[in-house]
Amino acid sequence: MLTKRQKRIIEATMENEILANPNGINTRVLNQNVYNLLHASIPKMNMHHIAGMLSWVYKSYGHKFLIRTAGFSVIV
Repeated sequence: MLTKRQKRIIEATMENEILANPNGINTRVLNQNVYNLLHASIPKMNMHHIAGMLSWVYKSYGHKFLIRTAGFSVIV
């Protein structure tokens, strides 16, 4: 289980990655980038934590999903 502080770190990192890609970023790439950036500092974190945070960031920050092809989503 992650602490609230760790969850906020994941949230902030994810938001920064989205903002660093103004043309959109593939959600799979986004999740992997966040994992790679934070795995050393939050060893209990897994991809499920990150995917769950994507839903929170999407709702809280007003991002939009673009579906370009089947099974391929991009968040802007």
